[in-house]
Amino acid sequence: MTTVDDVEIINFKCFSESDGSLVPLEFNKEIPFDVKRVFYVYGVGDKNKRGEHAHYTTKQILVCLSGACEVICKDGESERRIVLNSPSQAVLIPEMIWDEQIYASPETILLVFSSTKYNRSDYIEDWQQYKRLRIKSENNKNR
Repeated sequence: MTTVDDVEIINFKCFSESDGSLVPLEFNKEIPFDVKRVFYVYGVGDKNKRGEHAHYTTKQILVCLSGACEVICKDGESERRIVLNSPSQAVLIPEMIWDEQIYASPETILLVFSSTKYNRSDYIEDWQQYKRLRIKSENNKNR
């Protein structure tokens, strides 16, 4: 079962010149899975929280294109907090990790690469249910 230790910070190559910066991303290279869906979130109020769920099978990479965003990852026992404030840095969140994002301002733009297409049944949105699933999975593993 995945833990917060499996959450990875990814530093993308960034080519900066006097006329701007370029961050190239190649699927199955910088993005280490087949991307099935891309979306972005913006216009979230100051310090408002988004996410607050886990996925059974989906892996995601979060990139803060503008502004800043604190990503909180939990596995039912441990917690890890990562601040994204550069478009050349990302966080890889594996399946079965609860994540929340706190947006610094309405100007924050968060880009997400997802390993699966949208599937409502892949979401776990109740924290208590998530913890029960983690305990059940651990108990089955130890049998």
